[in-house]
Amino acid sequence: MADIHIINDTLVVSIRGIRRLGTFKKELNIPLSQVRGATVDPEISTSWPGLKAAGEWSGTKVLGTDAYGHYLGGTFRQDGERVFWDVADPAHAIVISLQDHEYRRLIADVDDPEAVVRSIETALTPQA
Repeated sequence: MADIHIINDTLVVSIRGIRRLGTFKKELNIPLSQVRGATVDPEISTSWPGLKAAGEWSGTKVLGTDAYGHYLGGTFRQDGERVFWDVADPAHAIVISLQDHEYRRLIADVDDPEAVVRSIETALTPQA
């Protein structure tokens, strides 16, 4: 699982434990200006490899770990875009959409998906 927090104007994604080896990343720091939004995606389990049909998955590993059905971590190319994955439990996955960043999406499992998405969306909402 990843720890995701907002610090000042930055979305900080910290990769936990041994997954740092699988993703080849310890942390991602993304300016909030590059974050378009976040969603809880209970259907991610139908589109990631290993759970439904790995042969139909359109992704290609660039640098990472693809223990299909158990863990997907690192940089992948999907539909012509770079996507960062850190998912072992798709039921806890969130999808963060990015713009003007090396990744188009960041998909990670977190302890409390609804709370993390809520904190990101709150940080993106202009304060009056």
